[in-house]
Amino acid sequence: EALKQHPYLNASIDEQANEIVVKQYYNIGFAVATDSGLLVPVIKGADQKNVLDIAKELQQLSEKARSKKIDLADMQGSTFTVSNIGSIGTKFFTPIVNFPESAILGTGRMTEKPSVVNGKIEIRKILPLSLTYDHRVIDGAQAAEFLATLIKFLEYPNLLLAEE
Repeated sequence: EALKQHPYLNASIDEQANEIVVKQYYNIGFAVATDSGLLVPVIKGADQKNVLDIAKELQQLSEKARSKKIDLADMQGSTFTVSNIGSIGTKFFTPIVNFPESAILGTGRMTEKPSVVNGKIEIRKILPLSLTYDHRVIDGAQAAEFLATLIKFLEYPNLLLAEE
């Protein structure tokens, strides 16, 4: 939903035509660490699937990647990628854009931290996010607006139900 509201993060550059191509479909790549290196399976048509279906497909594709039974077609056609190094224990990193995409989101390890909420200190779960983007397509303001939208959806997932 955040990509729909900020379409340039789901775009690429057609260098021959010298134009930005905003994709009207949402194929989300996700990084999977394997003993053979990093692979990026793709959940195709992610905007047409519910969270449970996406979670199931993510698990299936991850298992295929780790067992070296993944098809090349399952790793092609991504329009935006998510990389998570939180499971390794790292908080922040700089993910590299997966060509020809215009952006990649990195997630670090979620931790509990004190936060001020309505004037009171509460312990909250904090998820570090890193966004790398192609400045030929996206400027800093657009990137910040995308992150603000994404954070809103992460903090209030019920808003996604209103979007459907």
